[in-house]
Order: sequence, then structure tokens, then C-alpha cells
Amino acid sequence: MKHVLGFLFLLVLATGCKDQDSNELAPGEVSYKGDYIHINDAAVLSTADEIYAVRIDEKSADLDKQSKEFMKTPYDMVQVVITGELIPNPRKEETGEGWDQMIVINKIIEVREAKSSAVMQAPAPKQEDN
Repeated sequence: MKHVLGFLFLLVLATGCKDQDSNELAPGEVSYKGDYIHINDAAVLSTADEIYAVRIDEKSADLDKQSKEFMKTPYDMVQVVITGELIPNPRKEETGEGWDQMIVINKIIEVREAKSSAVMQAPAPKQEDN
């Protein structure tokens, strides 16, 4: 019985350490923490120091899926911790509009509810004058 308990303890310990290692940063990897939102064809990460466009790809789609459980409306932001690579924003280069840099997400470390819910509000419908 002691051997079985010992084996189970080692199994739990090994599994726990494996999960913990997946959230550690590799050498040269940079993490970004901030508020994330994706509306229509634009996604943005707002950190304490900077605002970045977020490349729409498979990783941002995965972040969108994880974010949904913390959103009450489509306009809610969520707090995230991600790793990624900064590149010049192609939209800014083409049109002159948008944020200077774009982040390409490499790894999603954490997703949670923003401190204030419904950070952005949906635009009010226009009323016609009669």
C-alpha cells in the first residue's frame, strides 16, 4: 500500500511540475501583461506602457476562445499574460493608421477577467430626427 501511495505522490508531483514548467519563460522570451480585446477585424493589447496591435492568427483565435468565459459582453476586455514577438504593424506601414507595433503571440500564459467589466461600451444606435 505504501508503494502505491508513494507512486501516486510521485505521479502527482511530476504532473504538477510539468504544468508549472510550461508557464516559465524560455531564455530571450518576453512576456506582456495587459488588457486584450478583439472586435471585428482588429485586436489590441493595452499594457501599462504601450498599446499594440495583435496579429489575427491561430494563437489569437485561441486567446479569443479562452477570453469568452470572462466576458459579459463582446466589448469587455480581459487581462492576459502572453509571450510574443514585436514586429512593425503592416497596417500602419500600408495606410499610416493604427499602432506602430504589432505583437505576434507565441504563448498564452494567463487569461482572466478584467478588473472593471464592460470596459468599452457598444455604440448607441443613431436616432433619426422627425
